[in-house]
Amino acid sequence: MWLHPGVEVRHSPIAGEGLFATEAIAEGTIVSRLGGREVTTAELEELFATSDTYVDTITVGPDRHLVLPPGTPNGKGNHSCDPNLWWTDAVTLVARRDIAPGEEVTNDYGTSTATADFAMACACGTSLCRGRVTGDDWRRADLRERYGDHWVPALLLLLG
Repeated sequence: MWLHPGVEVRHSPIAGEGLFATEAIAEGTIVSRLGGREVTTAELEELFATSDTYVDTITVGPDRHLVLPPGTPNGKGNHSCDPNLWWTDAVTLVARRDIAPGEEVTNDYGTSTATADFAMACACGTSLCRGRVTGDDWRRADLRERYGDHWVPALLLLLG
C-alpha cells in the first residue's frame, strides 16, 4: 500500500473520515496504490458473512477481489459520483483533474466493483450524485462515457 505524501486522513462530511489533499496535486499524479490479499468471490462472500468489521475490497479480475488490510489510510478514501481520482490499473488511483489543498480525495466505487449485490446509499452531495451506487453501475452508459477506460480491469472486460 502506498499513499501520496500530500494526502492525510481528516474528518469528512461524506462518511466520518476521508482522505484530503494537504498540497496541490496535479492531474495524472499517482495518489494511491492498493495492496492486500487476493480472494475468490466465494472467499469474499465468506468474509462478508463472518467478519464483525468492515471488509474493504475491490474487484481486480474475474472471480478475484483484493481485500485491503484493515486500518490503512488508503481505505479511508470515500466515494463520490464526481470523483477527482480514477483507475489506471487494478490497484492504482491517479488524479482525474487538479486537486486543490484541502479538497477531499475521492473515487467512484462503481468503477471498482462487479459484485452484483453490492449497493450503498450515496452521500457525496455533488450535482452528479446518483443517490445509490451499485455493482451494476458499469452498465450505465453515462458512466461508461464519463470514465472511458478508467475502470478496474475486471470491469473493462465486461465493458468490452
